[in-house]
Amino acid sequence: MTKANGEAFVQIRNLRKDFPIRIGMFSHVRLRAVDDISFDIPKGATMGLVGESGCGKTTAGRCLLRLIEPTSGEIRMGEHNLTDLKSEQVAQMRGRMQMVFQDPGGSLTPRMTIGAILREPLDLHTNLNAHEKDQRVRQLLSQVGLQPDHLTRYPHQFSGGQQQRIGVARAIATHPDFIVLDEPTSALDVSVRGQILRLLTQLQEEMGLTYLFISHDLSVIKHTCNQVAVMYLGRIVEIGSTEDIFGSPAHPYTQALLSAVPIPDPAQRGKERLKLPGEVPSPIDLPPGCRLYSRCPYRRDACLEPGPPLLQVGESHKAACILVDENVRLGGGNTPAALSQLA
Repeated sequence: MTKANGEAFVQIRNLRKDFPIRIGMFSHVRLRAVDDISFDIPKGATMGLVGESGCGKTTAGRCLLRLIEPTSGEIRMGEHNLTDLKSEQVAQMRGRMQMVFQDPGGSLTPRMTIGAILREPLDLHTNLNAHEKDQRVRQLLSQVGLQPDHLTRYPHQFSGGQQQRIGVARAIATHPDFIVLDEPTSALDVSVRGQILRLLTQLQEEMGLTYLFISHDLSVIKHTCNQVAVMYLGRIVEIGSTEDIFGSPAHPYTQALLSAVPIPDPAQRGKERLKLPGEVPSPIDLPPGCRLYSRCPYRRDACLEPGPPLLQVGESHKAACILVDENVRLGGGNTPAALSQLA
């Protein structure tokens, strides 16, 4: 985990993304995949974005890079407001912001050699001459632990871990400032995941990179991120430092996520767990008020009111739960047992 300098480099404010869904022949409904999320990422830090499949993590990451257009909100990177830029101006910014995709094989063009894949961003976003581009491509291979003779090979000739190294090399080719890592290790064997994570950490230290790390693997997030935001049905329900989220989770959904992590130590298998009943509501027909209402064991009538907003738990720790707000004012802890006393 790289230590951040504290100054916000990426700033997201009230980001929303709606998708129209056709119902029948003539009618449409709105699916809000990302709903009014806000957070900052300090320069050189790693922000983890976690949640179960379908909660809007990847959509949020793609909106940040303008790979898909947000419905509303503000996205700032350094001195630039990306939401105000025209498509031509965004294209000029691509060299400063990149993405590593979840499926390494699917993200590499099968008919291009590795040399051509790595040279493409240099052709699009740099003014290097042909000799300098060749040198940069070879340097990239060395940085990610591949050999010069790999330049003439095709993606299908590599393992999944090697393909992801190529994806990382392509992402750093233009010396970007910000990279979105969309589940970069989920498609890899366990033995390879650690190698890719060490590579990402090493590159961050060498190049001063800022990461948004999207994952559902909480153990990976815990060991790689400075800050964590937890998403549920398009909203951020809790945000704070890694120590806050894993050491003192305040929202029932966060507590349930952490409770679901297997515990290998037999001595701790009797540890208190929080289980959420029922199924995740349809994102097309969302419940009023708190979106966890139908599954939360601590729900009350007030939870059906609009909101709740992110409420202050600690200095940099916020959670969207009215019970957490009451518990903090009463001086209680953030454990399931403490919350149950308020429900």
